[in-house]
Amino acid sequence: MATYRCKKCNYLYIEEEQKVPFEAVGEDYKCPRCRASKRFFVKKNT
Repeated sequence: MATYRCKKCNYLYIEEEQKVPFEAVGEDYKCPRCRASKRFFVKKNT
């Protein structure tokens, strides 16, 4: 499982907690914190 970080507000999308792979969320996904679109998320290196 991976973690993705919003480049605008640093919100972390943690696949293990969300139970949905980030690639599987819709293109209309918005950051719950700052409402940035999915394209602002980058995979976090662990």
